Amino acid sequence: MAASPDEPVRHDEPTVQDEPVAVLSETDKISTLSETDKKNATTEQDSAPEQQAPEQTPEEKATHDEALCKLFERIGEMSSLPAVASRILQVASDEHTGATDLMEAVAGDPGLALRIMRTVNSSYFGLRNPVADLKSAISLLGFRAVRNLALTIHVSRLFEESGEYNNFTREGLWRHMVAVASTARLVAKVCRKADPEEAYLTGLLHDVGMILIDQFLRRHFIKILDRIAQGMATTLAERKELTFDHTELGAYIAQKSNFDDQIVAAIRYHHTPDDYDGPHRAMLDVITVANYLASRQGISSLGVHNLAAPSDLVYSRLGMTKDQIEEIWEQLEPTLDSAIVLASL
Repeated sequence: MAASPDEPVRHDEPTVQDEPVAVLSETDKISTLSETDKKNATTEQDSAPEQQAPEQTPEEKATHDEALCKLFERIGEMSSLPAVASRILQVASDEHTGATDLMEAVAGDPGLALRIMRTVNSSYFGLRNPVADLKSAISLLGFRAVRNLALTIHVSRLFEESGEYNNFTREGLWRHMVAVASTARLVAKVCRKADPEEAYLTGLLHDVGMILIDQFLRRHFIKILDRIAQGMATTLAERKELTFDHTELGAYIAQKSNFDDQIVAAIRYHHTPDDYDGPHRAMLDVITVANYLASRQGISSLGVHNLAAPSDLVYSRLGMTKDQIEEIWEQLEPTLDSAIVLASL
């Protein structure tokens, strides 16, 4: 629990001064609009259906939406991708680009290039002979595999500053994101409903909204963690505290950053896949299953496994047979072990 006003603030509990004033201003507006709903909050088990907030009047909804839009915009302004990462994503999404374009994009960040080569030659890839340059790495591993590695290293930089509270650690959230990415690649390979390398990238970014809440709305994030410690489901705890959850914020930022539509859809609906009605359902279902499996195996986003199992519809849409499910289970442990290695490099 957070320290009382009469107690010294613990090192792992940042104060309100740690958060941007403009962001807090908009967040507090939103929180005030839902104060009645907050007072009526009840502890719920993770298996219980998530409750919807009481219906707002048109005027309340308009005020809420305006404040929410301003908040998302301000977080977006402060969390925009570095130029190199943006260029890598552009290269990745353009079918007319290739190895040379990726090399040029990575060359803009010498530190990134160095870490890519160090990782390529590490035990994670287990190559028989060392790779001397990025061009050789792309030729050997493939364009998208090196692209995914470059973005993995870039995203890891968001976790260089430690942050802990209750069971949550930023290091644990990072391990979870890489674990979901690696598991998504496995599920996609086995069920053959989505491209494995695209599934990896989508899984890597699925919890980007949670990163932003932690780093830009830390005071509120602490309260969310307290609610979760009492047994409340993650997205419900976020909505009780903020009136939105990490999937909504993450999808907004991803869309503004020109992420692929299937990544945006997976970010937005990976907790509620049956609510999605669009063309990227297969990728969404892959991420939903991967997210659950990683969390169930003890690599959760917030240090607690409070995810309900995906519905039978999710598995049905993926067309998973008994043999495919057994294959995933057989490969899951070594896949997660490799993911932890990658996350630590």
